[in-house]
Parts: sequence; structure tokens; C-alpha cells
Amino acid sequence: MAELWDLLAAPAFWVAVLRIATPLVFGTLGVLLCERAGVLNLGIEGIMVAGAFSGWLAVYLGLPLWGGVAVAALTGVAFGRCMRS
Repeated sequence: MAELWDLLAAPAFWVAVLRIATPLVFGTLGVLLCERAGVLNLGIEGIMVAGAFSGWLAVYLGLPLWGGVAVAALTGVAFGRCMRS
């Protein structure tokens, strides 16, 4: 039990928790904003996965990092628009 408390008291653990949880927090804030506007978006996880994959693929195929971010954002927009119709 002491090992568990040592792990939970370590700052490196909490830094890792924040780093890993950040995309989930962004997705949650996006869904919250959509629901406040009156739109129920159940596919946000799929949109995030599609954007992440397309951004990774763009960088893997030779685009610079910000190009991959732009491709990921455009993929998210495209998937979001498709799901609205």
C-alpha cells in the first residue's frame, strides 16, 4: 500500500495524467459546447480518431507538423459536417 501512495504523491505521475487526459478534456469541452447549442453529437470519439489518424498519416507521408494538424482539423470538420446531415 505504501508503494501506491508513493506513486500518487510523485509529481511525475500527475504530469503524465495531465498529458494523457488533455485530448479527452478537449473532446469533452467540445461535446459540452455542442450540447449547450442544442446539438447532440454522439460521434465525437470517432471524429477525434479520424482526425488523429489522418493527421498522423499526413505527417508520415511527408507534410510538416502544422500541415498534419491542418489535415486533422479539416478531417474533423468534414466528418462533423457529414454527421450533421
